[in-house]
Amino acid sequence: MLEAPIPEEDLARLKELRSYGVLDTSPEDIFDDITHLVQDITGTKIGVISLVDENRQWFKSCVGLEDAPQETPRNISFCGHTIVQRKPLIIPDALEDDRFCDNPLVKEPPRIRFYAGFPLIAANGMVLGSLCAIDVEPRSLTPQQITSMERLARQVVSQMELRREAHLLQSAEQALLNQNSETGSASPEIQLLSDINLVMDRDQLMQMLTLMFELDQPPCFALARCKFKEYSRISATLGAAAAESLVQTGLERLRSCLPPQATLTRFSENEVIIVLPHLSEEASITAIIENCVASLEKPLRLNNRDLELNIGAGIVVFKNNYKDPDSLLSDASIAQRIAITDRSTSSTFKFIDLSSRLAVQQHYQIETDLRRTIRRNEIIPYLQPIVDLATGDLVGLECLMRWRTESSEVLLPDAFLPISHLAGLSGELDLQIILKALQASQQLAAAAPARPLQLSVNLSALLLENEALRNRLLQLIRTTPLPPGWHLQVELVEDYLQDNGSELGAFLNTLRRQGVSIAIDDFGTGYSSLSRLHHYPVRTVKVDSSFVHRINDPLSPSNQMLKTIQSLCADLGLDTTAEGVETENQRTWLLENGYSQGQGFLFSRPMSVQATCDYLAQAR
Repeated sequence: MLEAPIPEEDLARLKELRSYGVLDTSPEDIFDDITHLVQDITGTKIGVISLVDENRQWFKSCVGLEDAPQETPRNISFCGHTIVQRKPLIIPDALEDDRFCDNPLVKEPPRIRFYAGFPLIAANGMVLGSLCAIDVEPRSLTPQQITSMERLARQVVSQMELRREAHLLQSAEQALLNQNSETGSASPEIQLLSDINLVMDRDQLMQMLTLMFELDQPPCFALARCKFKEYSRISATLGAAAAESLVQTGLERLRSCLPPQATLTRFSENEVIIVLPHLSEEASITAIIENCVASLEKPLRLNNRDLELNIGAGIVVFKNNYKDPDSLLSDASIAQRIAITDRSTSSTFKFIDLSSRLAVQQHYQIETDLRRTIRRNEIIPYLQPIVDLATGDLVGLECLMRWRTESSEVLLPDAFLPISHLAGLSGELDLQIILKALQASQQLAAAAPARPLQLSVNLSALLLENEALRNRLLQLIRTTPLPPGWHLQVELVEDYLQDNGSELGAFLNTLRRQGVSIAIDDFGTGYSSLSRLHHYPVRTVKVDSSFVHRINDPLSPSNQMLKTIQSLCADLGLDTTAEGVETENQRTWLLENGYSQGQGFLFSRPMSVQATCDYLAQAR
């Protein structure tokens, strides 16, 4: 008789099995159902799910024997061979096989003649046991039967993984209860661990992750750290209750579309964490996250407003490649930051990789340098002319910011504004550049005396959402007057109009009372529509340059869209300015179709204050 060899990692396998909480003979209907399926698929008399430890073979389920054994000595186990070779072991007739003909299980009851064992391989690569079809008569299996058995073996592993997660959660729950008992605090409300799509709190999540990291062979899993993109803006404009409704609705939708073994955690006021156990393939994880994203596509209707449920999600896959939960969550945060930096107005997600880490390192360096630049008041104003399309006469200047780094590189706004927004710095940048523009207006007016001009400045969402920053802007406008005949225009992006918030309307009306005109910037690229504009004291619509660039485009012309925008603006009594005018043909078409003002490289690139003074002097 050939003794079944047991691999060197047998002790590790025993610890692994104990971590699942299944190394016992307690009956479970689900495993008996599976072994009955083994009989149905193969036509054999006996179906077995066996788990091998360092001394014996345990039977998790055994159907087809009147006196089913509780265990079998390891040295006569057929399953040891299955575990060693990590692939199906099929023996058509054991009496004809030199390896097994002298085995007591062959020579004595149950007198095995046919054996087919399929390894139970966990996500971390550990072989836990086997799914077996056994008969007392020789037989064979068809390719289809073999494929079906392999699939069934994967289902056994999935059920065991579910039980391990419940086992870990119970341990985490008990640790929390013990901690509460020691501190004398009230026990937290803990949901039944048998519930699908378990929703746990932050402490439970951290306990579960900690216990998983302490295992000798931790299971593979994916973790997605998701942030609701609109939470801060909704909280600032519509209040904390509306923002909380947003998150609760998001939690409900996410829970409804996650697989049964997933867990969901409210990690902070605007963040949730999804744990997908036993998954390591990016394609499978992506399919689940895309399903989550789809569940959030429909806005939440609240008080006659549509609240967007979009998320930015960072995803990490654990394959025993992190030392502790903090490093895992840190990488998830890095990937999330990259996802949120994407200026898409829909949900986005990003897996962590080397390029993501490098990008975030670069972002942190930019953020650090930008904070220093703000402290030193070193942001530079550049100005671009706005002209009358018919005459080419100058009618205004838009102030744009530039950043000259310590290496003397001049960065355009696209290189640092998204990062400044994530870091909460864009409001400070607004105030700094607006102050410099107002101060520079006196020097600019001296270069072109008695020429009334419009000075346009941009307002970020962070400034509009923050009452303290709004008040500082109003104070700045009151204390830093423009030259005689000049007037100030503030530009805000169209996206910010979607909530129709009363605070925004009140603030814009206050600006108007101070003589400031309101313009919508980059119109046509965001959520808004012309029908919303009558809610606010808007005077000008600045059409996004992407439309101007596609005038007469052979593949995707924007001509009809531009005509429609101009016609509707005229009906609403709004002025229009076309951005990004670069060719004479574009200027001619815009003028012929009702556009009166334009801005772009055809007239001038943005210039420093001194270069703008020279430009004004020449124009005079």
